[in-house]
Amino acid sequence: MKNNILDLIKNSQNIVILAHEKPDGDAVGSSLTIYSTLLDLNKTVDIILQDVPTRFKFLKNYDKIQEDTDKFYDLGIILDCSKQSRIGDKSDIFSRCKKTICIDHHATNENYCTINYVVPETSSCCQVIYYLYKDLNIPVDKQIGESLLLGLLTDTNGYANNNVDGKTLKMAEELTTLGVDHYKIYSEALRYETFEKYELDKIARDRLTFYADGKIAYTYITKKDMENTNACEGDHEGLVEIGRNISGVEVSIFVREDDGYRFSLRSNGKVDVSEIANMFNGGGHKMAAGGNFTSNYEETINNIINEIKKRVWYNEWDINNKQAKRLYIKGHSKYSF
Repeated sequence: MKNNILDLIKNSQNIVILAHEKPDGDAVGSSLTIYSTLLDLNKTVDIILQDVPTRFKFLKNYDKIQEDTDKFYDLGIILDCSKQSRIGDKSDIFSRCKKTICIDHHATNENYCTINYVVPETSSCCQVIYYLYKDLNIPVDKQIGESLLLGLLTDTNGYANNNVDGKTLKMAEELTTLGVDHYKIYSEALRYETFEKYELDKIARDRLTFYADGKIAYTYITKKDMENTNACEGDHEGLVEIGRNISGVEVSIFVREDDGYRFSLRSNGKVDVSEIANMFNGGGHKMAAGGNFTSNYEETINNIINEIKKRVWYNEWDINNKQAKRLYIKGHSKYSF
């Protein structure tokens, strides 16, 4: 399959790079990595991403990112995106690609492209790309290394998530030997925050609400909050961690009002939040997931909270107790909410 990816790229001239809606550091880093490589191969290439956080503008070729196109392409390369619907408002571009390649690390990937190269539970899409490049002998220089490290750092939350393994740390080590400034990338991507984000942080903390005896934390930000603080895309990133960092919390929920609503879920390990996100047309990983909804806000949030409650409640029981498991699955009133 790896050689098929390279062959398809070599046989294509006009190529578009796409990723999931509301792109994070991994989606942006993956896109800029592939973009640089395709330029080296003398391809005509466009990156189409919408609502890209300005905090990533320190990376080279950030200014080459476009929001839309009406072109047709020989090939579309879709990155860090588990399903076609998550490409978002620009998903019609997908239908204008003769062939498509998906490179991803989500276990929930729906294999919707011509070639699907998915390495589940890898720390990031950037890590998938890095080891794919090594296998295919595609060169990685300092510039590409900076984009790769962005994805690695942001999708592991600075190596704090449980998706970090020896290959993750080895990749970081090897990138620094290329001259990539680890401190700079970490600071720009994760440490520095704008005054506007600081203001949003205060609002989100004031609204924290707890459920299931403090095991679930929930907070939100509205459009009006974004306007009143002069916040821009990306200033809300990381607010979901406020709840997760509180002792005793197993799942943190953060919701941001946009054209509809964007929900983010973070787990401390006992609850697989990707299962819940998938129930609401989202996706992600065991400890980090999310999605969008446009339906009734209160009803949808209550449904999400109740699904989490079920799992938090069940985790309190001995999973080897088959009778409890049987009654739980049947929805017996003793175990329901």
